[in-house]
Amino acid sequence: MTKLKQKLLLMGFGLLVPLVLLLLMEGVLALAGMGGDEGGEDPYVGFVPGSRLFEEKVVAGERRYVTRPAKLAFFNEQSFPVEKEEETFRIFTLGGSTTAGRPYDDRASFSNWLRLYLAEADPSRRWEVINAGAVSYASYRVTLLMQELVRYQPDLFIVYTGHNEFLEERSYTEILRQPESLRRLRQWLSSFRLARVFRKAVQKGKPEADPEKEVTLAPEVQARLDGWTGLDAYERDDELARGVEEHFAFNLRRMVELARKAGAQIVFVKPASNLKDFSPFKSQPGASVRPEDVGRARALREQSSAWLRRGEPEAAEAAAQEAVNLDPLFADASFLLGRSRFELGDLGSAREALVQAKELDVAPLRALESLVADVGEVGAEERVPVFDFPRFLALVSRQKWGHDVFGSELFQDHVHPTMEVHAWIARELLGLMAKEGWVNPRPSWNTTAAERIFERETAGFDRVYYAQRDMNLGKVLGWTGKLREAEEPLRRAAEVLTDNPDLFLNLGILLSKTGRPAEAVPVLEKARRLDPSSALAAFNLGVAYGKLGELDQGIAALRSAVSKRPDLAEAHFDLGSLLEGQGDLDGSERELRRALELKPGAWEVVEALASLLAKKGDPAAAEDLLRKSLEAQPRAGGHVALARVLARADRLEEALEEAKKASALDPASAEAYYSEGLVLNRLGEEQAAEEAYAEALAVDPGHSRSANNLALRKAASGDLQGASELLLQAIDSDPAYADAYFNLGVVYDQAGEPAEAARAITKALELDPENARYREALEMLRQAQGVRLQRSLS
Repeated sequence: MTKLKQKLLLMGFGLLVPLVLLLLMEGVLALAGMGGDEGGEDPYVGFVPGSRLFEEKVVAGERRYVTRPAKLAFFNEQSFPVEKEEETFRIFTLGGSTTAGRPYDDRASFSNWLRLYLAEADPSRRWEVINAGAVSYASYRVTLLMQELVRYQPDLFIVYTGHNEFLEERSYTEILRQPESLRRLRQWLSSFRLARVFRKAVQKGKPEADPEKEVTLAPEVQARLDGWTGLDAYERDDELARGVEEHFAFNLRRMVELARKAGAQIVFVKPASNLKDFSPFKSQPGASVRPEDVGRARALREQSSAWLRRGEPEAAEAAAQEAVNLDPLFADASFLLGRSRFELGDLGSAREALVQAKELDVAPLRALESLVADVGEVGAEERVPVFDFPRFLALVSRQKWGHDVFGSELFQDHVHPTMEVHAWIARELLGLMAKEGWVNPRPSWNTTAAERIFERETAGFDRVYYAQRDMNLGKVLGWTGKLREAEEPLRRAAEVLTDNPDLFLNLGILLSKTGRPAEAVPVLEKARRLDPSSALAAFNLGVAYGKLGELDQGIAALRSAVSKRPDLAEAHFDLGSLLEGQGDLDGSERELRRALELKPGAWEVVEALASLLAKKGDPAAAEDLLRKSLEAQPRAGGHVALARVLARADRLEEALEEAKKASALDPASAEAYYSEGLVLNRLGEEQAAEEAYAEALAVDPGHSRSANNLALRKAASGDLQGASELLLQAIDSDPAYADAYFNLGVVYDQAGEPAEAARAITKALELDPENARYREALEMLRQAQGVRLQRSLS
């Protein structure tokens, strides 16, 4: 034997020994049941351990897996035998609320229609279709769930996912800095039981993870929309979008791996969404757009929307196009451009603009085109079947309506298909399964047979079932900030579900949020009567009373809320605000500090507490609180709050610097320019102050205080016409703005119109009955003393 052969043999033996040892250790760990997390580690996020979806129970003498009661807030109730019969073909459908069947339930979902169609089309087998779709589940949670489901002898997974990828708060900053080779190595190593056992052992001894470096998600979904900031939690974030797309494709591949290891097949469904009849959830101007162009684009959006309502799409298109030219990232403008073009019959460019509006949505709650493409690309790479749902809908839509611009004829809201479309999905999936050889439909199976089943089943759905649909639809629309769209289904549901506390809670919240607290109070009182234990009913009732200025009732309701839910930070925050309004500054501080304990770093609480501390005569503490908050999270609102604290302490130059920082950080912040104007006015730079107020109005024509203050400047310079127009603009934006009515009365008086002046000041007094200055000015007018009210402007 040559020396070369000896060296090669030694090298091979050297490699073989550790490999054999590794295999032995893997075998020992497998026998011991350790390190058995199928699918390996997710290098992008971690999860706090949670309970399984299914638990074993004996039902009517049979051992079955049933959905755990604690999971029913997210999942449908499902059940299937522990012992799988020989001729059974077991299918799990996975995804988010579309798979779950929302706003209905499992009975209206494509899972149920597939269950019914398979039984009719191919009775030679026993078909089990278990709906494991869950409200708000993104791909990483679907993957985690699959690690449980592979234990239940699956034959097929059907996955419809992509709409919920941006729902939960997470960051990809750290992972995106790692080379792709390192991420792939981590994933490969995590496929070994030894690596997983070692990792768990190390983690037990580690301090708590740095949230910036390791993202750990709760056992169940904690959507950003669930917080009190709602859509405010969303900002344009290109790095996050890149991380989401990479993570999504990674999860699709993990799903394929999990299915194959379990000996099961997998089918992906490309997601589709409502383009034509659902506007973006949140628009945000481009960072490079000039403030005056931001304001102009917003005004053009309002004009375009008004033209569309009047049935004049040509004018609407012109206004929307100009807005897009000024700000190409303005999602609302792209939506209106698409809507206008659709009305004009320019269908191709209409679809293009509407897709662009979806892509520009700062709160992307509809699957981005890159994610839709990933489903097809991963399916092709992994050689697994993909149902191209958007392509199918385009074909059907062209046949039925002559266009492929999806709207309310196909979707009930932004992403949830109608019941009929769910049935279409099931029919197409059955066809795909037949093509793959998994089902053998009998000759009598056809579209007519499917339609007969659909008609038979839907005939059994009563008005209560559809009312529950309306309630769920209204809730999801309200949750996503579409309050105007949510009201009609909630009111329809209220006519039928007259004793449902959740329904009246959601309707009351909607009324309160849309400026109708007087209407909200009796609705929320009913919700509380129906469910006296509801902390949310008490909380929202307190908020509504606070908006009405009924502080005692508001405080009582909020105290009730925090007694029921001591961890409800929002209730402590609002209670603090009402106590401040009542003059109890110490009580207010206690509640705001409690809210901050529960929600560390919540900027609304920080700013409210800083304002209170300054009011209590402790500007140093207020400044320290704001500076620490800004160091952790720079934001325009924080600099505005700091400017006000500094101005209160007469540190005007520093206050002006903070206001300028705010406008530099967010050129679209009207509040920043307004604060700058206030400080400049105090510095005696009246012309500069006037320019700052005008800048605020250019950005946001509805900024009522800027309109009021600019009106005062114009009145002082003798431009009474300009002043009155601005004050009317302020009142239009804020009909409860008492000072604007009063100032309008003063301007009318200066212009020699005492009757108009009296009417305006009377309205101011109605809004603020305790204001002695208003009362005195009105009395002067009534006595016709001929005294002008020049000195009364406020």
